[in-house]
Amino acid sequence: MIAIKVDKSTCKGDGKCVEICPAKVLRMNEKEHVPEFIPGGPELCINCGHCFAFCPVGSLELSTMKVKDSVRLDHAKLPTQEQVELLLKARRSMRAYKDEPVAKESIEKLLDIARYAPSGINRQLVNWLVINNKEKVHALGVSIVNWMEELLKTKSPLAESLHFDRLVESWKDGEDRICRSAPCVVIAYGLKDDPMVPQSCTISATYLELAAFGFGLGACWAGYVQMAVNMSENAGKLIGLSRRATAGAAMMLGYSKYRYSRIPSRNTAKIIWK
Repeated sequence: MIAIKVDKSTCKGDGKCVEICPAKVLRMNEKEHVPEFIPGGPELCINCGHCFAFCPVGSLELSTMKVKDSVRLDHAKLPTQEQVELLLKARRSMRAYKDEPVAKESIEKLLDIARYAPSGINRQLVNWLVINNKEKVHALGVSIVNWMEELLKTKSPLAESLHFDRLVESWKDGEDRICRSAPCVVIAYGLKDDPMVPQSCTISATYLELAAFGFGLGACWAGYVQMAVNMSENAGKLIGLSRRATAGAAMMLGYSKYRYSRIPSRNTAKIIWK
């Protein structure tokens, strides 16, 4: 059960924490005019930390969050509108990687960043499976190609619509279009029977992809990997993913062989204004 602690000597009693609480489990104590849980509040609290984060003087703590362990946010260091726009527009899917391993420390830092991705009612459902070994990534590719060949033999509509025949042919010619010869593949997964897992994994993987830019890493969504580990028993067994789990996203990681020089154009946004 979550507990709240308020430093009454520094609390301004402005009620910001109550106003921004998404679960609406806080109220202002009428006598002392400091925040407190409503009856049953500790059980309903989603531990998102909004009340903790929005208190400018650090008067409020949760039993799960201490001011001394937190990072004071310096708004002056946040990127400008132009910098954010440039980062998002310059993002490219990297499919050509250097033959260089990705440091485990870099991956750990990326996943530490990705855990801050938003999730419905702060459930934090995403788990990670990391294949940080080029030979093991290649072995996964072999398993996926075998799965594709099986689907082609049965004339699967999926295999035909996604042109698995071209992917298999390229593989046999020595070109990996499954994992792009990446040194690392990261898979975001969660419990199969939880309806909030797919979008949570997608959002977290998006955080991972964007954060990779700051580490000098290239990233690319590994759609064939995600599809295969969910649909092929052999591929799922190879990476050790539980049958109770589903891969919500998969990402290739590595140091990009090349650097893009321009931002390509995109279709104009289609907007309905109300």
